[in-house]
Amino acid sequence: MRTEGVWNRYRIVPFLLVLAMAACLTAGWEKAQAGQAKYVIRMANPSNPEDNCVQGFFKFKELAEARSNGEIEVQVFHSGQLGAHRDYFEGMQMGSIQMAEINTAVLSAFNSTFMVFDLPYIATGMDHLRRVLDAGLGARLSKELEDEYGVRIVGWMIRSPRCMYNSLRPIHTADDFAGMKVRIMESPLMTKTFSYLGAVPVPLAATERYMALQTRVVDAAENSVPIIIAQKEYEVTKFLSLTEHFNTPNVMAMDAKFLNQMPENLQKVVLDSALEASAYATKLDADDLDQAVEQLKGLGMTVNSVPDKSSFIAKVAPLYDEYREEIGGEVIDAFRQ
Repeated sequence: MRTEGVWNRYRIVPFLLVLAMAACLTAGWEKAQAGQAKYVIRMANPSNPEDNCVQGFFKFKELAEARSNGEIEVQVFHSGQLGAHRDYFEGMQMGSIQMAEINTAVLSAFNSTFMVFDLPYIATGMDHLRRVLDAGLGARLSKELEDEYGVRIVGWMIRSPRCMYNSLRPIHTADDFAGMKVRIMESPLMTKTFSYLGAVPVPLAATERYMALQTRVVDAAENSVPIIIAQKEYEVTKFLSLTEHFNTPNVMAMDAKFLNQMPENLQKVVLDSALEASAYATKLDADDLDQAVEQLKGLGMTVNSVPDKSSFIAKVAPLYDEYREEIGGEVIDAFRQ
């Protein structure tokens, strides 16, 4: 019952959000009835259009609509129009959203194996993470999620390594975290990670991050570097430290019931387009990393590399044994082989 308190906190979707989802559902049904499209797919994302995962969604729209000859219409709702990641998960279960981006930290509340992505320094980089997913972990997690919750993973969008940015000071060693209030994703393991590093972790939804940094509810956040530009968070922070502490994917998830009711030829269109679109988003993030660092320097941020990560690794090392049983020893070992 590790996640019971968190789950109860988010069980009720805000009333306005329900109304928005209902309006989207009605609009989609009317279009289908009018013969404009047989299947309307509403895709939800919390980020701005400039974000690479949102660009991946637009790529999916382009591919799926073209390949289905008009039988599929894709509507992309970005910038948190339909809420945050947890709302999307519930929306897919209710049938009001057909596809969405969800981060693995949120999914770990439903399946503890997803917590492996929250282990600091578990993956050495994007290529390492991709190899482990392709070796079977990705298929296993998708099946487990679909069997239990009716949500299927149709693509993995791998972010570039997550780094620290804040308004207080550069981070060179673990000692620099002392007392720093850090916005993190809603993950118990991430909470412990930053507690072990000496920081004060503050779990918040992605849609609340900018305001929390601006109002100094938190001093810092951690994310893939291109996100800082896409969300304009360089406006409310000063220092970027390339700690590369997490290598986490976001998933392109889908209501499995909706997918399974489609004809086989359209299911293939959706699945092939999702794979290509998620690979496209991953490549954008990898290609943008160096450029994003230089752009942030030009925007006034002070950037420092962290060639010696030993102080961070030593502080968080106990997490591997502490979570081995909950995550699964064979899953952790898959990253170490």
